[in-house]
Amino acid sequence: MTVNELIEQLKNYPADMRVLTLGYEAGYDDIGLETKDIVFNVNKDAWYFGSHEEPDMCGRYGQSGQKCLIIVRA
Repeated sequence: MTVNELIEQLKNYPADMRVLTLGYEAGYDDIGLETKDIVFNVNKDAWYFGSHEEPDMCGRYGQSGQKCLIIVRA
């Protein structure tokens, strides 16, 4: 999803509606935003990792990442 796609979806909601993310167990937390370089499709076959990782975490030297917006727990 791109930032433009996210903005278009958010336009369908009231501007004062809270935005949350899944917390631990059954709870929810407020969100924060950060940017990171991400390498895509590193873990195609690993069900226990996400599909994408930070370049220094994926163990594939020489791969550069793409700057991405990450939604995190605040």
